[in-house]
Amino acid sequence: MTMRGPAPVVLLVVPPGTVDVAPIAAALASVHPDWRIAPVWAGDPHLRPVLTGPATVWFGTEDDGSELRQRQLASRSALDSLWLRSITAARSAFAAGAETVVVLVVGTVAVLGPLDALVEPLSAAGVAGGAGGTGGGATEPPVAVLVPRVMGALSADGLSPGEDDLVATGTWSPHVIALSGRSGAVLDWLEHRLSDGPVEGSLGRVLDRAATAFEFAACTDPAVGVGEWRWESDRPALVDLPGFDADQPWTLDPSRAGRARIDVAGDAARAEVLASAAPQLRGEIAPITLPGGIVVDHVIRELVAEDRRCPPPWSSPAAFRNWLEPRYWTALHGSRRDLAAAFPSPRGGDAEPFRNWCRRAFVDDHVGVALGVPPEPADRWSTAPSLASSGVNLVGYLTRESSLGDVARRVGRALEDAGIAVAPLAVERTASPRLDASEQLAGAIAHRHSLAVVNADQFPALAMDHPELFAADTRLVGYWFWELEHVPAQMRQAASLVDEIWVGSTFVADAFRAAVDTPVRHVPIPVAAPIASDRDRASFPVLAPFGERFVFGVVFDHFSVTERKNPVGVIEAFRRAFEPDEGPVLVVKSMNASKRWPQHQHVVAAAGGRPDIVLWDEHLDRDDHMSFIANIDALVALHRSEGLGLHLAEAMWLGTPVIATRYSGNLDFMDDDCSILIDASLVPVERGEGVYPPEATWADPDLDQAAAAMRSLASDPTRCAALASAGRARMGRQPTLADTGRSIAALLGIEMAS
Repeated sequence: MTMRGPAPVVLLVVPPGTVDVAPIAAALASVHPDWRIAPVWAGDPHLRPVLTGPATVWFGTEDDGSELRQRQLASRSALDSLWLRSITAARSAFAAGAETVVVLVVGTVAVLGPLDALVEPLSAAGVAGGAGGTGGGATEPPVAVLVPRVMGALSADGLSPGEDDLVATGTWSPHVIALSGRSGAVLDWLEHRLSDGPVEGSLGRVLDRAATAFEFAACTDPAVGVGEWRWESDRPALVDLPGFDADQPWTLDPSRAGRARIDVAGDAARAEVLASAAPQLRGEIAPITLPGGIVVDHVIRELVAEDRRCPPPWSSPAAFRNWLEPRYWTALHGSRRDLAAAFPSPRGGDAEPFRNWCRRAFVDDHVGVALGVPPEPADRWSTAPSLASSGVNLVGYLTRESSLGDVARRVGRALEDAGIAVAPLAVERTASPRLDASEQLAGAIAHRHSLAVVNADQFPALAMDHPELFAADTRLVGYWFWELEHVPAQMRQAASLVDEIWVGSTFVADAFRAAVDTPVRHVPIPVAAPIASDRDRASFPVLAPFGERFVFGVVFDHFSVTERKNPVGVIEAFRRAFEPDEGPVLVVKSMNASKRWPQHQHVVAAAGGRPDIVLWDEHLDRDDHMSFIANIDALVALHRSEGLGLHLAEAMWLGTPVIATRYSGNLDFMDDDCSILIDASLVPVERGEGVYPPEATWADPDLDQAAAAMRSLASDPTRCAALASAGRARMGRQPTLADTGRSIAALLGIEMAS
């Protein structure tokens, strides 16, 4: 490629993964037909894709086996690695005669208009101070131009990203830079900082330091760099959105949980911009992988940084693997406190157990991905010198406000109502808030029978925190909940830690029986009649304006995985059922929207333009929440899967007709006589938020059928009354807590006092 001439050379740095360079190359060629486009591959050289479109030749491939690759591995992050590749490519472009080089990281930015504002400062003499240089009477152009994340101070409004994020990540975008032929010293400095500097600090902080050390300029055109930090232009030239997911276009970054600074839902202009930018942002950026599929994580980076004499991984993969393996496991053990707690002597008495863990780490623990440090181990429980056979050690989140905590407390009441002694053992490894009236429990293993209401995925942590429970001479039963037919490997592995598995629904029992050899029992815990406050419809501001209009409601907690609860499906069914303001109303009652803002924006976008669809996000006291459900005319739950469906059972107790998906745990207490069930097909899991694996399936309810059911119910008060009566009757046929306690005692082999 000829580089000589005044037209800029644009280095399109392509990270590993599924991003495609062709759309952004075509966009650049359209707005700047005279600029030279040079794609640069930054992944495994053996996996370099074939180019199509305006750019058909990879730039700078001659150094694929060079020391550069070693420095990329030793860099602190994947983005640092991309910049090291960019620096080397920029030097090559300047050596070939380029006067100006623009670096864009593909998959993070989209070109929608001319970028002249980005390069013009490089030819403008008399720039004073630039982005952060020494100021005064500079007479030469700056050596580089950066794009600011923000144009001024951010208000202290609690929106995300905020000032704290800016301090942590830096002032400048790390996805775009324009360089002049005078930038050699800057490139040398950046390369040293990224490949040989201290591990601490982000790339953004490195750029902040560079902007004070060299003569940089800021691109002040508001159309360049719009994104999640700022959006001052309705016709942006460059969109900077590293977190955008083209399949979730209602939010700019679905990974940010807090209330967003820049929203898309309800803003047609932004939605149009994103539709144009989406082809350039589609795909996923993957971590760098080595031959054999080894993912480069923080452990590998630090090992390579410490020993640059390691064999080159791409040209000598076997030698590199032999060098890496013994070092990796030792370094991984040293970097993870959970491994240190589980295997305190990996070269001594714990050597064989640790080797066994290493053998399965790729499957069971997703080794290769940096994992968070677990909390400190909990205080140990004492063990009585002699264990009794007439009672139960009840293990669970007994002092916490959570659904699992509520189940554990109901199990305790059932046992006590049946006259069975209970030794409560409170598990504290949870983010759920402590109950206001909870007391600190002493925690003593007193009986030979232990029932742990702790889900399977948390059992390894329970074993780590409380090995005394597993060492004691007890029969240990796990009472587990799960929402899918597919049981992940980690949960299957936990089955070896218990003598028996109990579950609350037939659906969950079938899932575990198909996945593990441990005995599985269906042991339902009755849903007690909820207590509602005495509030009427007029006392709820969200209901009062609608008078006697028929109100459908959907209730969910964003923490319970929004896609699984499927409020968007309910909204779409309502839109199909009724024209705007035809009569009925849909109230979408949620919790924790501010902590799952991208998911909430999906709901906002789905409801847009309909005054008869009301979104309400608020935490209510339990009795007021029950009163709300009692005051609506019907509850709609087009869930994708439920382990049990507690809120559906409670609605039936309250006499509120229920429309729900004909799938999963709710079918234990719902049928066509006491509810309206909507048929569904099974589809692969999407947007499972890391909780539910994509290889699993869940329900896709028939929205046309749901719409017809909503229309039918809204026009038939007699049917509503019949469903309300049948629902209450169905819940009233449950066993009492005392009956359940006696059943549990019989299953455990505890003899009841006569």
